[in-house]
Formats: sequence, C-alpha cells, structure tokens
Amino acid sequence: MTPSAAEVRRRVRRPPPPWRFRLARLYERLVNTAIVGAIGWGLAFKGLEKTGRSGASEWTALWLSVLAAVVLLKVLLAFGPVFAGRDRMFWVLSAPVDRAALLLPRFLGLLGLGAVLGAVWPAAVFGVVGAASPPGPLLFAGSAAAGVAIAAGAVVLQRMRPSQSWLSVFAGACVIALFWRPLEFAVPHAVWLAPVAVLLVLVAALSLRRLDRADLAAGAHLAAAVRVSVSWLDLALLGAILTERRARLLGRVRSARLRGSRLTVLVWTDVLRVRRAPNALLVWAGLLPLPALVALGGEVDWVPAVHLVAAFVATDRLAAGLKAVCRSAAIRRMLGGPDRLSRLTHLVVPAGGAVVWCAITASFTPHVSWLTAVVSAIGAVVVVYRISTRPPLDYGVAAIDFGVLGPVPLGLVVQLGRGPVLLYLLCVLQVILG
Repeated sequence: MTPSAAEVRRRVRRPPPPWRFRLARLYERLVNTAIVGAIGWGLAFKGLEKTGRSGASEWTALWLSVLAAVVLLKVLLAFGPVFAGRDRMFWVLSAPVDRAALLLPRFLGLLGLGAVLGAVWPAAVFGVVGAASPPGPLLFAGSAAAGVAIAAGAVVLQRMRPSQSWLSVFAGACVIALFWRPLEFAVPHAVWLAPVAVLLVLVAALSLRRLDRADLAAGAHLAAAVRVSVSWLDLALLGAILTERRARLLGRVRSARLRGSRLTVLVWTDVLRVRRAPNALLVWAGLLPLPALVALGGEVDWVPAVHLVAAFVATDRLAAGLKAVCRSAAIRRMLGGPDRLSRLTHLVVPAGGAVVWCAITASFTPHVSWLTAVVSAIGAVVVVYRISTRPPLDYGVAAIDFGVLGPVPLGLVVQLGRGPVLLYLLCVLQVILG
C-alpha cells in the first residue's frame, strides 16, 4: 500500500534548525577553551610558585622580556600588522565609508592580542626562571600595557616601513644596556607604561586613515600562507614565503665564480647562503646564553634538556640549504649525483655550527658537562636531518574522535612526529645523564 504524502512527511525526519548547529558548535568551542584554559592556568599557577635567586631571576626575566618584545614587534611588522586581503582591499580603498572605520575591528583585535600576550608573559617567564618574590597584580597589568604599547607601536611604524635588521641591533643594544642599568630600576613594575600605551594607541588610531595599498597589502599574502600552513599542519609553505621575502629584501648580490671540487663548491654555496641571511646567525648567537640563564634561574635539572633544544634550534637556523635540497627534487636533479651525497654535503654547515655552539656553551654553562655537549651536538644534527628529510605529508589517513578536541588523525600525528619524538627522547636521555 502506497503511503500518503502526509505519512511520508511524518516519517521523514526534519533536519534541526540552523541555530542548533551553531549552539552545538559554540558549546564545543567553549568546552575545548575551558579545557585548554584549565590546563594553562594549572601550569601557570604551578610555575609562579617556583622560587629563584634574588636579582638573578629578575635580571633573567627582564632579559627574556626585552628579547620577546623585539621578536613580537618584528613579527607584527612582518604581517603589516594591519593588513587587508583582496576581498577587503576594494572596499577599503574605494568605499565612501571612512577607511579608519573599516580597519578599526582588526586594529582592536590586534590591541587585544597584545594585551593578552603581555598579561600571560610574566607567568610564562617566571615559570621558567623562578621568582624571588611572588609577582603582584601590578606587574601583570604593566605587562599587559607593554603588550598594547608594542602592538600600537607596530601600527605607527607600519607607515614608515622600517627595515627588520635594525630591530635586532636595537635588541642587542637594550640587552647590553641592562648591564649598566641598576636592577632595582630595571625591574618592570611598568606603571609608567600605561600613559605611553595610551599615547601610542591614539597615534596609531589616527594613522589608520593614512595607510595606503602598499601598507595594507604587504603582509596579506604572508597571513594567507600562515592560515594555510596551520590548517594543513605543514610549515613548508610558510618557509617558502619567508625565503622569498628575504630574497626580495636582499635585492641583489654580487656574483662570484666558484672553483674547486664538487664537494667544495656545494659547501661554499651553503656558507654563502648563511652569510646572506644574518638573522639566522643572530638567532644562533642569541641562543648561546639561554642554558646558562635557565641554570641561574634555579632549574638545574632541566638545563641539559634546554641545552639540547637550544642546540637544535640554533642548528636548524643554519640548515636552509639542506631543507631546500631535501624538499626539491628539481634541485637534486640539477645538481646531479646521488641524493644522499647532496644531503650529506649540505649537512656540513649545520653540523659545524652545532659543534661550535655546543663547545662554546659547554665552557661557561653550569651543569653542562662535555658528555652533555656531545649528546646535544649529535642529537641536534640528527634531529635536523630527520626533519629535513621527512617525505611529503599524506593526508589520506583516518581520524578518530576521542570525545575531546574533535577528531584526531593519528596517522598524520605520526608523520608530524618524525623528528620531534626523537628530540623528546634525547631530552629524556639528557635529563638522566645530567
């Protein structure tokens, strides 16, 4: 018997209204945010209970804060920081609406990001180096004001389009100046940062209407690359964009004839690549005092592991040639010869940098023996080589939903663990040997 139309309508289950989907998604986001926030609060509360040496811990925290401020400023200037994509660029430049009104939401979000990063920074840095006395709420408020001031200052500097290299020089000068400035005046209670932050916010808000197409489009493609890289869990695209930006900033180089054997030429070209990227050498040198500062902060047990991680980061900054050769089959075919020989040849510069870095730090870092330095040097080179030679990611893997933070693609996690898992095991070995 054929059912009637009314019966069919009764049997067919109607889809829930759209507001239920939105409510379910909002509930899932709130639960995930609460879980992550609870974990972060527990770690921060535990970290603030650590005690360090009076004077040394405060100086170390100030040193790290200056470097973090400069890094944050450089990152913001790399993105714009106020940028507009192609879909928004037309309305910003041709709409009768005030340009500042269209850019205001992104500007306010930028200030909110700076305030949040500044507010959580004292918990992070004192959780690493320890605090001689419990930090009060005035310190957190001043740090939040510093974050707002950095974000607003980046918007003010966006119109000037400053070079990124002077920021590194400024960071080095600030750190050196800390040696001559009395510590009791250098410890950032940061009450005086509030009027400075307010002044910079006002100047930045007034400068929004004067941003032109070149200012707004400078960091749009970088932001798109970051979005795609994070979505696909692959930073290779972001690395290619950054390499292209560095090449454009470099402009031109002086050509030179390369002589010698094949091995000598490849090694020398890798040395030239590192010399033309001064930021890599600055990071390599800036990481030298990090294990010693952690030791001064009282975290004696973790100094060997920190030494290994810092050695890995320093070595990775010198491995641009190795990554380019490993990730491009066209370059390997152009160079000719076995692929293994090309990879090992481009491993000479990172390995030499790792050995020199570990030898220098082992000479003045407390609780770092020569055995620890040897393990750090070998481990850093092996981890860098393993990450550089990782095959392209295979996204055709099954995802399993454990009920927390959504579906988890275990196969993709295993692929991403190539290198970081080995680094973690070597850190455990360093702690045991230490």
